[in-house]
Amino acid sequence: MSSPFVALALAVLALGLTGACKGKDEPAGGARASGAAPVAVAPPPFAGTLTVDRVMGARNLVKPFDPWEPGFAILQAQVGAPTRVDGARHTWAAVEGDACAWFYVTRELGADYQVEGVIVGTVQAPTRATRGEAPVAHAECLRAAGKDPGPPEDPAAAGPPPDGRPVSLSEVRTNVIAGRSRWKDRTVTIAATLGPVTTTSSGADRYVTVALRAGPDDAGAPLPCALEKNAPAPALAAGAAVLATGTMTIQEWTQMGTGEITLRPSLSSCTVTAAP
Repeated sequence: MSSPFVALALAVLALGLTGACKGKDEPAGGARASGAAPVAVAPPPFAGTLTVDRVMGARNLVKPFDPWEPGFAILQAQVGAPTRVDGARHTWAAVEGDACAWFYVTRELGADYQVEGVIVGTVQAPTRATRGEAPVAHAECLRAAGKDPGPPEDPAAAGPPPDGRPVSLSEVRTNVIAGRSRWKDRTVTIAATLGPVTTTSSGADRYVTVALRAGPDDAGAPLPCALEKNAPAPALAAGAAVLATGTMTIQEWTQMGTGEITLRPSLSSCTVTAAP
């Protein structure tokens, strides 16, 4: 009487063993391999033109304490590579006309926050600013986009003479702000008239700044020419014709009240000699 039941039990056991072997050695359709977890593939970075709308759309993509690598990949899929990186701060900014939008996140060590790995730290939400409504915020956004505040550059503005010859202060005034990307950080020699000389001290150090004018009766803003630290003041009388050689610097000035940003040229590491 027991033989049919024994046969049935043996058949079920054999079927179970066959299925187990198949599951171990022949993964169904190759869906899994050796129990390994599936590997997440990072989305490709955005490679198009970054717009104000796209920057403003990068909201709530990451949050503080998210793992950095996947979070950074998500951000780049939306807005591409950062337009500016300052240490831990990664910023994205886009400019369209007088509008500018930007946001930033910071990359932090999780150990500083009792968290493992590298993480997302501060997350600034996307912000939009216009030149007329929020000039200070607009200027900050422009810098994040790799642009200088101030008026748009004029492609027709002349740059410094390629042969290094002296250029008049009148020519500098006409071209230096309009074509500032060609003047900034360049060594320039300016033919000018010596104006007032100012000396200040800090401890044992002395700093001399010479004002350059276009002529004896020049009513325009003088161009400051800062000598090297502890360099002696030039032994020349005010009104003398001089050649001033230095590194062109573009300084930003914020107007009190309105917050408007203006740009002014000056020379640093300057030397002043009598004109021949």
